[in-house]
Amino acid sequence: MSGWDDQLAAATAAWRQFCQALEATGVEALAATLTHDEIDLAEGVRHLARMSTLALLGSLENKDAEHPYLWPALDPHRKMGGDNPQGLYLSGPINGTDTFRLSGTRGSARWVSIIVGQNGPPPFGEAVFLPDLEVADDGTFEVLLAPDPQPGTWLPTDERSTGVLVRQFFATPDDVEPMALTLENLTAGDAPPPPLGLGTAVAGLQRATGLFAVMVPMMQGELLDKGTATNTFATDIGDPTSTSGGVPGGNAVTARWALGPDEALVVRVMPPTPCAYWDVQVGNGWYESFDYRHHFSGLTCDGVHLEHDGSVVLVVADRDPGVANWLEAAGHREGHVAIRWQLTEGNLPLPDTTVVPVADVAAVTGLPTVAPGERARQRALLASSFDARFRR
Repeated sequence: MSGWDDQLAAATAAWRQFCQALEATGVEALAATLTHDEIDLAEGVRHLARMSTLALLGSLENKDAEHPYLWPALDPHRKMGGDNPQGLYLSGPINGTDTFRLSGTRGSARWVSIIVGQNGPPPFGEAVFLPDLEVADDGTFEVLLAPDPQPGTWLPTDERSTGVLVRQFFATPDDVEPMALTLENLTAGDAPPPPLGLGTAVAGLQRATGLFAVMVPMMQGELLDKGTATNTFATDIGDPTSTSGGVPGGNAVTARWALGPDEALVVRVMPPTPCAYWDVQVGNGWYESFDYRHHFSGLTCDGVHLEHDGSVVLVVADRDPGVANWLEAAGHREGHVAIRWQLTEGNLPLPDTTVVPVADVAAVTGLPTVAPGERARQRALLASSFDARFRR
């Protein structure tokens, strides 16, 4: 065989393996759809397409640590793993030998975490959280990522380091100013990157194949495994230190809910102390957030109504219960609700839950009422918040 024949054979084999993984993994996932409702099956088809995009982009694009830049890691059209409806996720490539500078403006995010991604397990290394971020008087900051100690805010890296993830979670829809960020490799020169090599492309496609085959059943399994305890919360990942795969800083407690069209899930919990930040979200059976431009899909510790004793009462329902703290089921009969606790020293309180008729929610909870006009104003804010976050 000629050199070209060998190259063509390698490229063809990698593409076939990827397509076979899409088919086999996708068919198995669709057969295990959480319910037999059309909406869940339709979202399953879309989820598989999204996951294939995530796997491909994450394995083939923006992988050059000598020429790094930040881009969306998750967004309204690429979702997985209980993505935060209030979140803006950015990532970029790094390595464990060079020195990188992440710099920019503070923005208005209620919670910020800057995390080193690595070849795991675990998938994440060192992290800096908002309370420890050194911000200048003019609102600017910088973080240096390097294997050796650096002045100012330093994130250690090592031979396993592959990327940096910046998560910005916004408190309320009317206060959304994303960070203006730049990621630079201070060690590499200014030469442009070389042309793409076949070995690099094939290796990237092979990574995408493995990632898709692992991530789809893992994400789906998070909720399938909770089927024996419907409408009851459990710790999302057993190890509260996140060494099992959770994002550093804290883990979520999650419930798989199942409700009739006229039913509501009432959730009561006392936030832990300490707790630097928390939020709650609802989503579908594929562990995706709902359409957060048009539906009330999440609330933060600053955006909820709290009881006099500091506890919180939340309501998951498809129909508007006419009270504060409503999380919208968005036409679904089943899905997930998760509360993300941050920097709680391992304390992950599990909420109490009760299923009640939607018509009884106001009386059962005592939550403040929300008139239709105010609800319409709140819904309009979702769209403006979305547009500000994603610069549309």
